[in-house]
Amino acid sequence: MNDESNVFGDARVIPASKQAKAKMNHLKSKGLFKDLGDIWRLGAALGLLLEKSFKEELEMETFENINSLDPEGILAATMIGLYPDLSPKERMMLLVEHAEWGINEIHRMEEIGTLDFTKLGL
Repeated sequence: MNDESNVFGDARVIPASKQAKAKMNHLKSKGLFKDLGDIWRLGAALGLLLEKSFKEELEMETFENINSLDPEGILAATMIGLYPDLSPKERMMLLVEHAEWGINEIHRMEEIGTLDFTKLGL
């Protein structure tokens, strides 16, 4: 059985695309979020909840330490529960794909004026 320390293998940092970073910075600059990690976590949660992921191949960059983004291990536990048969690397990349989709969706809703935190279903 996998313990939390092996959920994402040797990975210590979470990547994010340049596009996602730009969208998160835009949302933060609007005063909607205190920090980029909050946006990333909400994006990941939204993608997981709606079973959506962004599959387009994007250039990824280092974003943030796993322990900073998931200090209680909630995302790790969710990913191992939902995807026990994936390899740690596949599990990490799928979490990133869920987050990328969610970040895009949050940004899209903000751009068209439909972002309503009470209706996100979280």
